[in-house]
Amino acid sequence: MSHVTPFIADRFHHAAQHYLIGRPAYSPALIRRVAQHAGLDGSQRLLDLGCGPGQLSLAFASWVGQAVAVDPEPAMLEIAAQLGAGIAPNIEYRRGSSYDLGPEMGAFHLAVIGRAFHWMDRGDTLARLDTMLAPRGALALFNTAHLDDPLRPWAREYRDLLDRYANTDPARAHRKSPDWESDLDVLARSPFAAVERVSVVEYRRVSAAQLRARPLSMSSLSRERLGERLDALLADIDALVAAHAGSDDSLVERIESTATIAMRACA
Repeated sequence: MSHVTPFIADRFHHAAQHYLIGRPAYSPALIRRVAQHAGLDGSQRLLDLGCGPGQLSLAFASWVGQAVAVDPEPAMLEIAAQLGAGIAPNIEYRRGSSYDLGPEMGAFHLAVIGRAFHWMDRGDTLARLDTMLAPRGALALFNTAHLDDPLRPWAREYRDLLDRYANTDPARAHRKSPDWESDLDVLARSPFAAVERVSVVEYRRVSAAQLRARPLSMSSLSRERLGERLDALLADIDALVAAHAGSDDSLVERIESTATIAMRACA
């Protein structure tokens, strides 16, 4: 089985407007730990690959001299540029993908990828980054997970609900298959085989609007794929919130923000 998900440049076109509200933010504590681990001192260059709406490049902007944020989706880049406007003038936004990487972009000290590595040809991406990252440079893969919480059973019900609607998506089934190679295994075969993992677990309040936006931010649950079934999913989410939320229509969820930091073995 191929371990490469077919590249579709506009996969997240309709999800872009929902991404910032729907997806959990990366913990600021995690950003700080990765920046310190990478030895950022405000002078280096950072690459935010598959930047989406630009959360990571913005979060690291004060830790680097320049950041280059790259994404194939113009709608994502527009949101990212609006997010960084007037706050982080050291971020440059470029339309492109992992297939456009090359040494002509210059050298970087840190490359960050948030929730996007599985959409890339991972082996090819790592080989390209090997020509771009400084000798002691690092790659950091970021993700968030919604942890089960026995005190808050709604979280599992919500996750199972999204899974039930998403499980017919071919790209998702491809990644969930037994033959799909893990990121750790891909890294182990790459120049970036020295791997550490850092995570921060937090309890966060989440609104009904955020829980409705979350599936809208996912390509596996898009209107284009689900059609009228999306309305049924949103109605099921409303019913779940009504059954568990307080008077302010909010709930508390347990979120784990994770960074997998990979460096060259000789670094």
